[in-house]
Amino acid sequence: MAADIIPIVNQPIYQETSVVSQVVDDTLLYTLKTLIKKYKKRMGDTDDFCVVSGGLQQFINKQEKKMSVGDQNKRGLNVNDLPVNVKIKIFSYLDAIQLCRISRVCKEWYDLTSDNILWSEILERDIRSWNVISHRTNPGLYKEVESEWSNKEIYLHCSPTTNHLMHEENALFRSFTSMIRSFLPKKTPKIAMFGPGLESGTLKIVPLIINNTDMLKTVGVAPGEFTGVGAGFYLKIPSGQVFQLAILYSASSKVRKTRRKRLENNSLVELVSKDGEQVVELKPAVRACCCAMDAFIYVVDSTKGNRFEQEDYDELMAVVNERWSAPHVPVLIMSCTPTNQQQRIPCVDVIKMLNLSSFNRPWQVQDVNVDSLTGVIPSIQWLIEQSQRR
Repeated sequence: MAADIIPIVNQPIYQETSVVSQVVDDTLLYTLKTLIKKYKKRMGDTDDFCVVSGGLQQFINKQEKKMSVGDQNKRGLNVNDLPVNVKIKIFSYLDAIQLCRISRVCKEWYDLTSDNILWSEILERDIRSWNVISHRTNPGLYKEVESEWSNKEIYLHCSPTTNHLMHEENALFRSFTSMIRSFLPKKTPKIAMFGPGLESGTLKIVPLIINNTDMLKTVGVAPGEFTGVGAGFYLKIPSGQVFQLAILYSASSKVRKTRRKRLENNSLVELVSKDGEQVVELKPAVRACCCAMDAFIYVVDSTKGNRFEQEDYDELMAVVNERWSAPHVPVLIMSCTPTNQQQRIPCVDVIKMLNLSSFNRPWQVQDVNVDSLTGVIPSIQWLIEQSQRR
């Protein structure tokens, strides 16, 4: 019977025009109204008089109107219904790898996870925990030159974690190129190690490097060539590469205990008066030794609370400037702490303290724990590769 009345109720029943009154009498009109009310009551809808044909559509409409707020809460929270600023706030708690993964969910999430302000906050948050930063992976450099790269591109290019993943993906290619380079003739690189970290709380790094046969194997002794300056050892890293390591102390242990300033009784540098100004320069024998070096390791004690003195920076610049005409000679900054239990100065702060952004040569800052020698092998591997590039 319901199907029979549908053609009639396409017009509103409440609009009893004169035409309808002439066609049907009052009894039939009352009957039709009663039937429609019963039909709608059975369908669960008493608010309006819109009758929809089709049993499936009627069932769907009925189920939607019966769904309460409690039933909707049972479905759970839909992230896509949240405001944009709330979504970005949630995404800010994820790390870079997780953000890259969820960016593949849909186009909206890709756009949100590429937000420049979001990546700027993540960069400022994570950069202080990075254990290695080089001249190519220094985010400050890209900001100084106002690079066109987005903050996301800068982060993914500079982050040690993403760089490690990229190296793993290209491991086969890297091993092939390394094999090709191994056939090329090259000399054993000479590396000079110096710095205040050799004479402070991290001074044990030298004997640990020489005596740790699991990491570095001593294969020979190198005598000093320049009036005793530059003596050291030939060491072999696990990859099979051999290098010469010369240790340059600023003074003997007895002198270091009595002097007040680093430049006093210094065996490496001296104060020279030029144009009425005091300038720090290398002593002749040390200058000759540095000119023969292929790379430098500058050791600093980066235990939290330790201060970098101006004299430390002057000593570094005196050695580096001696090879100013050879910009290919790299410098490795070993940022050391005695143990991994001690808080350290972040690499990004070491870069600022030593003004490494102004260097005209390859450089890298690497976190190193003296007791376990964590970070020593990868940093020396980088130094050797850089020293063999021309």
